[in-house]
Amino acid sequence: MKRITHGLLLSVALVGFSGLALANEFTDVIDAFDHEIQDPFDINLLVGYERFQRSATIAREWFDDDPPNWEYYNYKKMYKYKRVSHILNMELEVGVFRDLSFKFRLPLVLNDTRELTKHSDWDGSEWIDENGESIAAPPLLPSSFSSPERSGVDYLAFGLWWGILDQGRDDTKPNWTLYAEGRFSVGATLKASEADEERGGISRGVNELCFGTRLSRRYGILDPYFGIEALIGWAKTGTDYLIEGNKDGQLNKMPPVVGTLDFGIEIIPWELPERDVKIAAILGAQGKYHSEGRDYTPMFDILGTENHFTNNALDYDFNNDGTIDLLARDAEETWSGMTDVENYAAFVGKLMIMAQPAKYVKFHIGFLLGHETEHFITKTDQCRSENMGDDDICEIYNWGYRPELDKPGNRFRAQKTLLWTFLLDAVAMF
Repeated sequence: MKRITHGLLLSVALVGFSGLALANEFTDVIDAFDHEIQDPFDINLLVGYERFQRSATIAREWFDDDPPNWEYYNYKKMYKYKRVSHILNMELEVGVFRDLSFKFRLPLVLNDTRELTKHSDWDGSEWIDENGESIAAPPLLPSSFSSPERSGVDYLAFGLWWGILDQGRDDTKPNWTLYAEGRFSVGATLKASEADEERGGISRGVNELCFGTRLSRRYGILDPYFGIEALIGWAKTGTDYLIEGNKDGQLNKMPPVVGTLDFGIEIIPWELPERDVKIAAILGAQGKYHSEGRDYTPMFDILGTENHFTNNALDYDFNNDGTIDLLARDAEETWSGMTDVENYAAFVGKLMIMAQPAKYVKFHIGFLLGHETEHFITKTDQCRSENMGDDDICEIYNWGYRPELDKPGNRFRAQKTLLWTFLLDAVAMF
């Protein structure tokens, strides 16, 4: 027992005073051409498996009384949504010079399935119209829907990571890392389809820039960390984010901008720095803000294939003057199933275990559980404010607006959204 106690005390002491053993998993940047530690070149190769699941309840706005009170709507649950993705993550990190490294990432989607099943609160047929009367549901959506099984690559990522400060070099300083990553869309783009149709692609057709900063500071066996990240995307030409011929009328042409706040602590209960061996547990939390934007929603496939939308002309009398305005045209020319999404937040908890049994290999296993706040997944205006004329008549309509989806009282909403992720990977370090 004394030998075990002495061993633990020795391990803690080594953790507290060893220099280059202070790298945090969250802020670590590999070295190259580092004369201080005779390290000419470093390279890390990661291969991992990820299972991601999103589940939600899809509701529709509902008049709360009869006749309807236009100041307040209730929500009628329609669908239960479930998406499951199996992903093979591959990453290569190469030391460039001192604490600067280059990363290449390739997430390969092995299988992606999505389905909508009828909620027990919905009878599958009736709605309430704007006069408070019960009618057959417009649009006549089916009570269940299965998307095709998809696979492929959404994007390739290239990034630079820079360790500005390193506690291992100077124990009076924290670990401070800056990074920037470009994500470039590749492969076939997602197209709305049913289970028995062609699969189409998995790519969202979006290029993105991700950049952020991370901080950590080790105190004995505890290593708290903090990070801020921003993700900005823009649609590739020819994708469904951009409605052809409606440049000045379309409201949202970009996916949501995402801001992320990370914080947590790494706990190292056991470590042998002289042998590069350790075990660590990472407990963390994450807050994300998604701005309003245009996106693929849980209803993308069902709306993009439903005949009510793809075959009917957009011949709505927006001005209530008994005339058909210029928006009357074949819906197939502009309708893809994509919709504008309300801003929302997400909160994610993280638990990971890292085991490094030898100098050149380490393993991670992790679980993430998250929740998204309620938000509309069909929400846009028929006219941009700058396109309203002097008589409050729209001069250039938004062709992405559909009254059955976007008019108050008809909008669809995601509720009780849960996110589940399981991670398992191995890293070879040379």
